[in-house]
Amino acid sequence: MRDRWQPFALLAGLMLLGACTSGGSTSQPQGSSSGVEGPVTLNLWIFEGEDVFVPNLVKAFEAEHPNITINVTDIPEDSYVTKITTALAAGKPPDIGYMYENSWMKAGRILPLDDVIAADHIDVSNYNQSAFSFCQLDGKTYCLGSYSGAIMLFYNKDLFDNAGLPYPSATQPMTVDQYAALAKQLTQPSSDLNKYVWGGYADVTTWWLDWRDIFSPDGKTVEGYLNDAPTVHMYDVLANMIKDGTSPSESNFSFFGKTDPLATGQMAMTIVDNITAIPELEKAGINWGAAPVPVEKVGDQPWVSSWTDGWGVFDGDPSHAQAAKEFVAFVGTEGNKLREQAGGFPLNTALADQLNWAGDSPGRQEAIQVLHLAHSGIFLPANIFSIDPPLWDAFGAILDGDQTTQAALDGAAQQMQDNLDRAWTTWNEI
Repeated sequence: MRDRWQPFALLAGLMLLGACTSGGSTSQPQGSSSGVEGPVTLNLWIFEGEDVFVPNLVKAFEAEHPNITINVTDIPEDSYVTKITTALAAGKPPDIGYMYENSWMKAGRILPLDDVIAADHIDVSNYNQSAFSFCQLDGKTYCLGSYSGAIMLFYNKDLFDNAGLPYPSATQPMTVDQYAALAKQLTQPSSDLNKYVWGGYADVTTWWLDWRDIFSPDGKTVEGYLNDAPTVHMYDVLANMIKDGTSPSESNFSFFGKTDPLATGQMAMTIVDNITAIPELEKAGINWGAAPVPVEKVGDQPWVSSWTDGWGVFDGDPSHAQAAKEFVAFVGTEGNKLREQAGGFPLNTALADQLNWAGDSPGRQEAIQVLHLAHSGIFLPANIFSIDPPLWDAFGAILDGDQTTQAALDGAAQQMQDNLDRAWTTWNEI
């Protein structure tokens, strides 16, 4: 199931945002192009799949900055970090790219943007601070973004109505026990998988649960957090959801292939990112709602994993730095408007309210409520998917009955601790 949902890949699902146009005026930010003289050609490296948004963004930018040309190179996401790292080692990075590794900030390979933020009067206090925190280190800002990605609990309101059940709250999370009980009530078993309706979704939690339940507050310890009683109980409940048919199994998802059972009415609730889910649900005509994801126990504050497409300026050709910063500033302002016009939720939450992103859609209105719950989390020195592989193996062992949940999480905690220690050692040596 890990292959199915990869929300922390910064641009996962962006191709689903739909057509994006530059309609309307895009006023030039104050101070734009200051210090940029003569024609400049900037190299921008992006992920494949941005073949709608980026051309419109570049076209709008070049129209307002006729002395700056943007040369775009598409790179597969799975090789992006390697390509950038190799280019940095050779001293020939692109001028602009996605700030995918926070180690690039610490190593000084990404230029701070505080000067252009001040010159262009960009009010970053309007940004989704949870997502924006990824761009900040030691009091400096190294990237800006155009959208707010977030993990939410999406659900089918018609299935709730048919079962006579109240909708989940958009502001108060359910505990995992409440979630599992509700999912069981919504499940409609059938020997024909095409007619089966699953009540919920269960999986490894590192990509959607508050990291405070998995790591210590300083982000340096796993043992005693991942394998404490509340987390063991949560994994017991999630594993039982799959075992009793309340949640699809990995083989069930293989049966569906690329078809999303939530969009076909065969799932009542699922945990997924807003970038992927909202366009699919609206295209399918599903009467949907949004809520925060489940938490371990009563009293836990709501958690919304959130991120943005962090655009940064690499420390390369110094003669291109100012022009590159102006482009990133454009992403952080006009780029947010282009995202909103395409149906995506901008990083600038005040802009989303101003442009009435939700319209008269109850589902979108609930999604906004959920997004406003997002807050900063624990800092880790490396991508979570370089730390958590042992937990995926442990969850498989729990499902297969090879180990008790406690034993499986004890083993995963030890192995993840080793991975985390190595990540911190590497970080401290930069």
